[in-house]
Amino acid sequence: MIDLKVLGTITRSHGLKGAFKVNAHSAGIPALEKDEPVFIQLQGGPVPFFVEECSFASHDKLTMKIEGIDTLEAAERMIGKEIFLERNRFEAPEEDASEELLGFEVFDEEKGLIGKISGVLENPQHPILEIAQNGITILVPWVEAIVKEVDLEAKTVHIEAPDGLIDLYLNG
Repeated sequence: MIDLKVLGTITRSHGLKGAFKVNAHSAGIPALEKDEPVFIQLQGGPVPFFVEECSFASHDKLTMKIEGIDTLEAAERMIGKEIFLERNRFEAPEEDASEELLGFEVFDEEKGLIGKISGVLENPQHPILEIAQNGITILVPWVEAIVKEVDLEAKTVHIEAPDGLIDLYLNG
């Protein structure tokens, strides 16, 4: 039996030729090469597929195209499914990718320092950052339109929050 570990969840289609976006659940994600097997849980068990293309959009987001998924409709049928890799392919000890963000400072383009990440809520659409500031928890969706940069060395996340989002929490 192959020892598998969850790489991430397919979140949406990308383009018209069957590619999709993946939110990674684990740290130490390896670079995936052409023809490398990945597994998707389908109807009772993991089914192997082979990578055609894979690129990182950020440290925990991938764009992937696999053999056999060649249309937008086929990619959309995969939304919500988990992708697995053989456990020995991971580069780092097991650790949730969201946990490595704990304590990172969050800076808004307009408001400056907002606070520190105290948690990450997982939901089917996208993760949500929990940012602590003076006893208040601010919730910010982790989406490309808001999260602009993650600096792993400086332990910072730079966002561009929609008008009123931060004030909603700070001004009650």
